[in-house]
This record gives sequence, structure tokens and C-alpha cells, in this order.
Amino acid sequence: MSFSGGIRLTDLNDYITPGQECIKPVQVKKTGQADGSKIKVGEEGDYYEVSKDGEETKLEKASITLNDCLACSGCVTSAETVLITMQSHHELLSVLEENRRLRESDSGDMAKYVVVTIAPQSRASLALKYQLSPLIVAKRMTAVLKAMGVDRVVDSAFSRDLTLVESAREFVGRFRKCNGKLQSDQDSGSLPVLASWCPGWVCYAEKTHAEVLPWMSTTKSPQQAMGTVVKDYLSKKLGLTPDKIYHVAIMMCYDKKLEASRDDFYSDIYRTRDVDCVVTTGEFDRMLAETSTSLATAPEAALDSLFKTHASDQEEQLYSSTGTSAGGGLEYTMAYAARELFGINISPEEVAKVGIGEATHPLLQSKTVRNQADHREITLLDPTTNQPRLVFAAVYGFRHLQNLVRKLKSGRSVYHYVEVAACPSACSNGGGQIQPADPSPAAKKQWVAETEHICRTTPSEHQLPENNTALGGLIYEWFGPEGLDSAAAKQALHTQFHGVVAKANTLGVSW
Repeated sequence: MSFSGGIRLTDLNDYITPGQECIKPVQVKKTGQADGSKIKVGEEGDYYEVSKDGEETKLEKASITLNDCLACSGCVTSAETVLITMQSHHELLSVLEENRRLRESDSGDMAKYVVVTIAPQSRASLALKYQLSPLIVAKRMTAVLKAMGVDRVVDSAFSRDLTLVESAREFVGRFRKCNGKLQSDQDSGSLPVLASWCPGWVCYAEKTHAEVLPWMSTTKSPQQAMGTVVKDYLSKKLGLTPDKIYHVAIMMCYDKKLEASRDDFYSDIYRTRDVDCVVTTGEFDRMLAETSTSLATAPEAALDSLFKTHASDQEEQLYSSTGTSAGGGLEYTMAYAARELFGINISPEEVAKVGIGEATHPLLQSKTVRNQADHREITLLDPTTNQPRLVFAAVYGFRHLQNLVRKLKSGRSVYHYVEVAACPSACSNGGGQIQPADPSPAAKKQWVAETEHICRTTPSEHQLPENNTALGGLIYEWFGPEGLDSAAAKQALHTQFHGVVAKANTLGVSW
């Protein structure tokens, strides 16, 4: 597997070096004695086995797929190394060019309907580079993409509202099932709940720590939830089969390509993926440069539906949720659980402000573990006894993740819920994000902090996901009167994880 030329080992403080397991093994038949065979390289670069009698047999080339990845390289940490031929902006441009050719040849009915989903973290990174507001960036990205031939541009923050609501419901259900007891069993649905929106973390857990998988939240990430919305809900509204829609996600992380390529998100019936192509923020910016386009001077276009925060909104504004660039799962889930489980009314904003030390609250306690901002704990206290009722944590970067895994496996973890991100400083620091011109650590740290600030303050006033009337309308139309309680919703919005047993652990870890 080739690695990205953009990987910067000097930027990583938790890099896991590749091991021998990243080489896909092949089956070797032992005959008990050497047969005198030799290997010959042909004129075309192919390999041949030459037997003792001179007979030549062409050898099959080994193929490495994403499913063979053992999460042993930098893609697990900085998310900068997974590059896939079918997952690039060149592939998007190829599809758009093919659509143009088909329409010009009166075969437009064979063209794909192209939908592009934009992540708020990517939007924030572009806003910082071009010194524009996130709303202006969204309008200009919409204009540029539609000029290229894209049919619809949507915001993954819409599907993030959907996944926040469903993941919070999942946590409350698991808490009640276990009566609040941690590690009550090793079956799916036990406590603690580990967030699973970060594909680098998921890959690492599946292939090195399968024993923690029962604690993973099964709610799909915003990227994959939007994939289901596009390929199921939207395709039906448009009267198209899922394979007639080409869905692209502009994301902050190369590992999102890995997530989109999982077999769980592939339809055998229509032979299509929920997300056909993932383009990172940096790749999108390079695509603009290659097509002589710049957001600095691009026109603006009206935002498509699934950008608006309410079904009846006339004024254009962006979606947002309270919390860090990791997605706001910790803040929303704690507020929702406090209300549903204990009748305690706190807001996600209050949880967020206490979590970063900007405010105090009589029922919330916060601390950083070993004075590390990437490992924070937030505790909800009982208003009568002042005893802990919920203990949540945010754990970012593999230095802290490995400590978390050790505590989970030894039974020493006290957390009911953990928001997890493989990258230090969460998704604002994703490996696919735009990098500062100054490569120094101080400049990079400041750049990430500014990107995070844009993520947190877009817009200044947030709404609760369950108050998103556009989302409520979609849920009712999609799943019927039962809404998220329906079997169809459970099927559409949840996934599963698969442990992989390696023959040996050859990982070399350096801090």
C-alpha cells in the first residue's frame, strides 16, 4: 500500500510505526523438500516460477485492500496515510466529466445524480485559510461544485443531529439495561459506551483490541448516516435506485475513506456504497487549484436543503452542535441522559463550558487528567447526595487511547461514556485538513486552535438536535409514525464491528 506524500512524522506525538503485520501473508505449500524452482522476472515486470524442468508459471500479484489493513501505521493516528485510487478528487472529476459526456451525447438518463456532503470541520479549515465566514465558504463551495456539475450539496451537520439523537437514545437504553453498572457483561449493549465516529479508532480497536468492541456505540457516524439518507431516503424521493446516485463526502480525515469502504456500508443488491468517494479538505483545495478556481474569488450560491436548520427557514444559516470538533457527542449525550435518567435539566452548552473551564455549575465537575487537555473528565452530581451519577470523558490521541484501553481491560475505568478521537485535538487536527504555511509546532498548534474555535462558534447560537424541525420531518417521512423506534430506523442508523485476530503483535510503539 502506498503512503501519502503529505505525512509528516515530525508533526506526530503519538505515531505508531508500521510492523511486519502490514504485509499481507500468502499461503505457502510446504512439500518437505526443495524442488529446485526459481523465480524469473519477465519483460513486462511480471514474475514467473520456473520449475526444475524449465516450465514457467506466471505468479499472481498480491493485492492489498482496505480490509487487509491492520491499523498499524500513521493512518491510525494522524489519519494521513490512507490513499486509495477510487477515493480521490480525481475520481470525482472523472465522474463529472463522464456525466457531461453522456448528456452531450443525448444519453443523460445514464448519468449519475451527484450529491456532495460537506463536513463542518472541513468548512472550518477552509474558512481559516481563506479568512472567510463558514457561511460564505458553504455558499461558495456550493457554487463551485454545482458549476462543476454536482446536482446537490448538503451538510453533514444535518446527519450529525440525527446521529446525536440516536446515539444519546442508545446510551440511555444501555444504561437502563445495565442499571448503571459498568462492565456488567461482555455482550453488545453493555457499559461503558465508547463513541465510534472516529474510523481510525474503530480500525485500531477491531484489529488490536477486539475485546473492547462490545462497548462501542453502534450508531453510525454522521458521514455514514448521511450516506444512508442519500442512498435510501433521497433516492426514493428522486425515484432513483441507489446505484444511480454518486455520493461524495468532503471530510477532514483520510481514515474517512477507510470508513466509507467498509463492507458494512455496501449494498450487494445495487452494488453500490453509501458513500462512493471521500475527498479530504486538502484534496478539495488542491482540486480547486488544479481547475484554476479559488474560494477567495468564487461566486456564491443559495444553500440546498439539508443545510437549513428548520424546515421553514427563509434565512440561510448553518447547522451546528455544541461541543468540540469531535462532534458534540459527550455534551449532548450527558445533557440528554441527565434529563431522561434523573430528571436533571442541564444544557449541552453548560456541559461544554464547564468541560473547557469557561464556567462552573453546581452539578458538574470537570478535570483534565495529568493536566492533558486531550483527556478530560466531566462528572454529573446528584443534587441531593452530591454523589456522582454520570462520569463521562473525552479522550483524544493514541497516547491517551492506549491508557484508556488498559483501564478498560483491567476493569479500572470509571467512565459511563467516552468520546474518542484518534487525532490529538480531535477532528480539527484531522490529517486531511489544510496545513499552515509555517510548519513549526507552535504555528501548527495555533492553526488547530483557530480551526477548533471556528467549529465551536458556528453559529453563535445552537439548537438542540431534537428541535431540528427539518430533521423531525425527515424522520417521520422516512420511518413513519414510529420514528426512531421503528425497526427500519434501527436497521438504517446502526452498524456493527468485527474483531480481527492477528497471529502476532509486531507493533513498535514510540512516544
